[in-house]
This record gives sequence, C-alpha cells and structure tokens, in this order.
Amino acid sequence: MLLSLHSPFGAFCKALCLSAAIYAVSGPALSRYRPEIVDVPLSRYHQAVNEMFSDQTPVLAMVTDPLKASPHILRRKIDGMLRR
Repeated sequence: MLLSLHSPFGAFCKALCLSAAIYAVSGPALSRYRPEIVDVPLSRYHQAVNEMFSDQTPVLAMVTDPLKASPHILRRKIDGMLRR
C-alpha cells in the first residue's frame, strides 16, 4: 500500500514532505486564489513557520536553560520548606 508506514523514518519523511507542501501552498502569493475560510488558517501556519525559523533563540538553549536553573529553584523550594 502506498500510504502504509513501514518504519518511523518513512513516517517522518512523509510528514516532512506533507508539511513542506502545505507550507508552499500557504504562501502569501497564492492567497488570492484561496477562499477566505481556507486562507486564514494557511496564512497563520505560514506565519508561524516563518517565526519559528527566524527566532534567534537556539532550540537547545530552550531545553538546557531550565535544566541548568532547576537545582537553584529546587534549593530555594527546599529552603522555603525548611524555614516553615
């Protein structure tokens, strides 16, 4: 079957191709050819993808910064509980 998923990598490739196709169709140049009910969600999707890739915060820092701060936060919570 053409759309069956035989491996996780195959599923990833199909999802990546589908999102790339939707991104290409949701471009502002094609907005005049779409009905408004379809244009609004597609325009928002296109804008969200653009914002995600133009964001200057590294993705790894979004994960590691809270982990680095967690011992200090935990220490403050324990100190607060001991003071009671």
